[in-house]
Amino acid sequence: MSAKMSSVVVFFSLHVLLASGLKELRVGPGQAATLQCWGPRDAHVTLLEWSRPELISQGYVFFFQDQRSYENYQHESFKGRVQLRDSSMKDGDVSVILRNVRVSDTGTYECEITTSSIRNGERVVKEFKHSINLTVTDTVQINITAGQNVILPCRAPNIDSNSKAVVEWSRADLGKDYVLLYRDEQPDPEEQHPSFKNRVDLQDREMKDGDVSLILKGVTTADRGTYECRVFRRRTNRRKRAHLETDPISVISLRVVDPPGHTGVSRGHAGLVAALSLFAVIAALAIFIKLKPPQPV
Repeated sequence: MSAKMSSVVVFFSLHVLLASGLKELRVGPGQAATLQCWGPRDAHVTLLEWSRPELISQGYVFFFQDQRSYENYQHESFKGRVQLRDSSMKDGDVSVILRNVRVSDTGTYECEITTSSIRNGERVVKEFKHSINLTVTDTVQINITAGQNVILPCRAPNIDSNSKAVVEWSRADLGKDYVLLYRDEQPDPEEQHPSFKNRVDLQDREMKDGDVSLILKGVTTADRGTYECRVFRRRTNRRKRAHLETDPISVISLRVVDPPGHTGVSRGHAGLVAALSLFAVIAALAIFIKLKPPQPV
């Protein structure tokens, strides 16, 4: 009877694009990221492809077919770091775990599934596609004493001085002004916040190995805050501020403490404080003399 049924099996393909919006996932470097994706619960997964569009010509993030994965189809940067969350793909779970993530893993990941099932004696083949946006943000907290210099680390893979890269260091509380805007191979002072002029620069203007760390000189307590680093390749047309469009690749929380023995009064205010103190003493003495009853003669 099974032979008779197989003779009337009809093969056809039905393409389905999952309508859910692009999912967002944020993790820190060194952590494990779970890239979630599901197919039908009652169908057999015949092909699973996890990919990054910009890397697909060099290989997949993860490739699974005929009940096994193929590492030789993988992009070199993902080998040994990706595995199925559930090797049995129970309930259609084709999510993968990406271990030891790094900033260069930031990007859009696409999950494409081909499934096969039998419906009313006919073989039904379906294709599903799902996307997830992964952001790997390097968050660092730095504690420093006022008066010192500090380096705020940031590294952008595949960027150097020949990339015509634009580097933006910003602080949200500064409004439209930058801590540092570096483009055309030099700092741009026109859009820089006045408090950082002549105090900041890239640690390495050659950007060797993608190093776009920031040097901040003569740190003050007013420099406390959260600093964000963004990098993008220069375009011919002028862009809006990148922080309106992209996530930072490095976030630094800078905490500045006063040096030991600091009284909390700056030199610039010492004279004013002394004058006010003297005025208060004179005023109190005058009131005391005025209120003191006259002595009998």
